[in-house]
Amino acid sequence: MSDWLSRFIEYLAVERGLSANTLASYERDLRSFVEFLYETARVQDLTAATQTHMTAYLSHLRTLGRASTTVSRNLASLRSFYQFLQREGAIPRNPLQWVVNPPVEKRLPRVLTESEVERLLAAPDSRTPAGARDRAMLELLYATGIRVSELVSVRLPDMNLSAGFLRCFGKGGKEW
Repeated sequence: MSDWLSRFIEYLAVERGLSANTLASYERDLRSFVEFLYETARVQDLTAATQTHMTAYLSHLRTLGRASTTVSRNLASLRSFYQFLQREGAIPRNPLQWVVNPPVEKRLPRVLTESEVERLLAAPDSRTPAGARDRAMLELLYATGIRVSELVSVRLPDMNLSAGFLRCFGKGGKEW
């Protein structure tokens, strides 16, 4: 069983180029499912899981009080894994083929007030090198809307201060 999980995670890393955080999420979701299969459904083999096991697992997640976004993410991880198993010839058909995504509540992000933004930008001590760096990072986040993960992966060669541009890499290695 763990051999298939290892092969899948390797596939995601090498062939799909997913980030370490995404790989960790997939692995965590799949290990949670494996635990459910072993302990609750008494299934010892991932390739023997059925649509009934899948819907029972999703129901189990809801019973645990998981948010609909978490349940959807788990379902996406399982879908991807079972598509991989089917492509590899380990299963004849995907047990998630007819499982429907649960509705996901849409929430608007909380927006900072103008005074909160001003306080945030004023927080670092710009007289120190670390403070100047931190302020520049906060201003870049505020001005561009890039993700924190994109910001922290920026390297010196990615910046051209005289031309006033920055190159960053987003999800899936996309260059912005």
